[in-house]
Amino acid sequence: MAYVRSRKFCCCLPVRFGVFVMTLIGLLGGTIVAAAGWYHTGHKDNVNLTKNQEISLIISSVAYTALAIISLFGLIGVFAKNRGYVSLYSTLVWCHLGVNIATGVYFIYTLFHQVGDNDVNNCVGSSTDKIKQDACKAAFDVGRGITIGLYVFFWLIELWGCIIVADYVSQLEEEEALDWRKDAPPAVSPGASVPPMATTYGAQYAFSASENSYGKGSNNV
Repeated sequence: MAYVRSRKFCCCLPVRFGVFVMTLIGLLGGTIVAAAGWYHTGHKDNVNLTKNQEISLIISSVAYTALAIISLFGLIGVFAKNRGYVSLYSTLVWCHLGVNIATGVYFIYTLFHQVGDNDVNNCVGSSTDKIKQDACKAAFDVGRGITIGLYVFFWLIELWGCIIVADYVSQLEEEEALDWRKDAPPAVSPGASVPPMATTYGAQYAFSASENSYGKGSNNV
C-alpha cells in the first residue's frame, strides 16, 4: 500500500513536530517581544532613545506582532494538517525573515555610525582621562560584537525554521496527491479487455419466429 514518508530534521524528528515547536515559539516569543517593544515605544520619554533607534524599535515591534499572528495560523494548520494554512504560514515567515534581516542590518549600521559615537561620548562624558575613553570604547565594541552575534544567530535559527516549514508543506502536498489518487476511479490498462455494453440489438425479434409471423396464426381461427 502506498504511503508518504514522513520527512525528518535533526536526523530523527518529524518536520511536523518542528513546525509545531516553531509556531509555538513564534507565537509566545513574538507576543512577548512585541509587547515589550510597544511598551517602550509608548514610554519613549522614560527611555533614552535617538530618533533612529525609535524608528527601528517601531519597525521591530510591528514585525514581531506580525510574527505572533502568522504563527497562530501556522499552529492551526499543524493541528488540522491544513496545507493552505501551513503554506500561508511558510510564505509569511519567509517575508518576516526578510523584514527581520533588513531591520537588523539597519540597526547594526547605526551602531557603527552616529548612534555608536553618541553612546561612547555619553559614557566618557566630560572626562579627559585616556584610560576611561579607551575603556568606554572597548566596552562598546564588545557590546556591539555581542549584538551582531545575537542577530546572526537568530537569523540562522529562523532560516532553519523556514526550511523546515517548506519541507512540511511539500510533505502535505504529497499526502494530498496520494489521497487524490486513491479517490480517483481505476484506470483501464491498454491491453485489458472491456466488457461489451448491453444492448437490444442482439435480441430476437418477437415476430421473427415462424409461428408468430403474419398469416400463420390465422389458421387457428
